Amino acid sequence: MSIRSATPDDAATVLELLHQLAAFEGGRVTAQAQDLADALAHRRLEALLAEQDGKVVGLLTLLPSFSSWRGQQCAVIHDLFVLAEQRGSGLGGDLVRAAMDLASVRGWTRLDVNVLDWNHKAQDFYRRFGLTPQSDWRIWRIEGEALEKPRRL
Repeated sequence: MSIRSATPDDAATVLELLHQLAAFEGGRVTAQAQDLADALAHRRLEALLAEQDGKVVGLLTLLPSFSSWRGQQCAVIHDLFVLAEQRGSGLGGDLVRAAMDLASVRGWTRLDVNVLDWNHKAQDFYRRFGLTPQSDWRIWRIEGEALEKPRRL
């Protein structure tokens, strides 16, 4: 098994794994392969791919970010997905450790991760790496048509 950084040429593979993750989480992917290729090319998205016997079997995506209060770069682990037949093999942990190594190389001083509130297995998994939930912050979001409408206060 090996882990490598995804390139724009891997966009279709990344997209396929994202579709599988969305099916598990009950979501929907609207990105196209070209969207991901552009994001990978310009480092708006970083992705790590785990390969075994020439086949991609796992994915971890990272969103580079910046802490204005610290004045330092950081990143968010956005997606972690391992094919069903590989789960329990330690591959997810290998991908997280690779992300931590990449953080050191990129100069990221913090890694965050968003975990669904019902996904207790994922919460326990990330705790083993020393990540802790931030109980004082909640994600608020506006998107789609609501974001496009003029706002009046």
